[in-house]
Amino acid sequence: MSNKNLYIESLRALGGKKNKNNEIDFITSDLLIRHKSTRIEYTVLKAIIKDGKPCVIAYRYYGPKFNKKMHVLITPDEFDSYEPV
Repeated sequence: MSNKNLYIESLRALGGKKNKNNEIDFITSDLLIRHKSTRIEYTVLKAIIKDGKPCVIAYRYYGPKFNKKMHVLITPDEFDSYEPV
């Protein structure tokens, strides 16, 4: 089994759903992670394979009325900077 398939199957086992673009969508809306040093919380949107490595796309709302959405791409070397909420 290739590394890419191993990543995909591991993420699917954690509750992800594979979509038509070969990405993993997490079907729960409350999968939160927190950046350890800033304590900012993000909602995980999907996990993807980029350049042969698993990455996570997450988002958070910001602004005076929390009506603006910001997306972040979290790479494997940044995984240790985040924790589950």
